[in-house]
Amino acid sequence: MTKVMFEVGLLGFFVSVLYYGTQGIPLMDMVVRSFIVFVAIVLGQAVIFVVLASMKHAPKGSAGKQGAEHRPAPPPVEPQTPQAAMPS
Repeated sequence: MTKVMFEVGLLGFFVSVLYYGTQGIPLMDMVVRSFIVFVAIVLGQAVIFVVLASMKHAPKGSAGKQGAEHRPAPPPVEPQTPQAAMPS
């Protein structure tokens, strides 16, 4: 996932280099502005992915919690003892 985020950020960087290059901006300013675009794109994607991941793992309302509290507990599992071989 981080590789995809990095590649999309690089795409934004190079597109902004092309855009700022056509505007006649000095080289250093062009690189600095493009780097700011790169950082903004990567951070924006990271925020979006964190929000989506937290929404995916969030409980589905208070009704789901109450149902889990009133569910009966499963019966305890008794350990099985090894059975001796039957004599022939």
